[in-house]
Amino acid sequence: MKRIFVIATAAAALGTALLGHLYLDRLEAEVSGGPRLGVLVAAADVPVGAVLSEKQLAVRDIPRAYIEARHVRAGDANKVLGTRVAGGLKAGEALLWSDLEKFQNQSRVLSGLVQQGSRALAIDNRSADFQGLLRPGDRVDVLLTTGGKEDGGATLTLLQNVLVLSVGGSMVRPDDDSGSGPKIMSRGGSVTLSTTVEQAQLLTQAQQRGRLTLTLRNAGDITLVEGLPETTGTDLVPAKDAAGKPLAGARRETIEHVR
Repeated sequence: MKRIFVIATAAAALGTALLGHLYLDRLEAEVSGGPRLGVLVAAADVPVGAVLSEKQLAVRDIPRAYIEARHVRAGDANKVLGTRVAGGLKAGEALLWSDLEKFQNQSRVLSGLVQQGSRALAIDNRSADFQGLLRPGDRVDVLLTTGGKEDGGATLTLLQNVLVLSVGGSMVRPDDDSGSGPKIMSRGGSVTLSTTVEQAQLLTQAQQRGRLTLTLRNAGDITLVEGLPETTGTDLVPAKDAAGKPLAGARRETIEHVR
């Protein structure tokens, strides 16, 4: 009986250690941008108009969160070998579909930017204009505000770290050197986001329930904030003590609390 107890205790300890290890591995993967996937890069300088060969290409593993639809995956190498590049590439630069003459027309079609399994969804841009500075390739969070001034309203974060496919009908970044497509982002119109099927359903319902707002992320920020509370109108009411402190004092107190 004692031997069985010792064995059971050891097995339980081993299981706990294994679960802890798996949890740490998962946490590390999320913080680092997820599992690494191979994309094609130039192994050496590639001149303008050159035909790609195996010697000119190499594979680099980068986190999934940093991979965009325009990157050429390592598994698609056979599709690009023997094709001509429209512009030159420096050694180490990632190969993009838009770099290849064969795929340039497809890259200018919105459906060509949608990854398999994803969907492109357009939302109204009036609440997310950023003075015309939002660009394809940026990443945003999507907020939903419901209600009005009468009931105080409420705002919550629906989605985080969503890829922008097009802005105001343009799929080209202003810093794109490919030489084709408009260079100036048009204001107004709509913003097209890359979503999953479930996210597309959620955003479609949200557009019927209230106003969507986009918040712009830093290009290197892939952090997903868990457990964000819903913000209501009552959260904007300054906390006043019995003496009735001014709003500035309450604001300083709130800032210190956030720190």
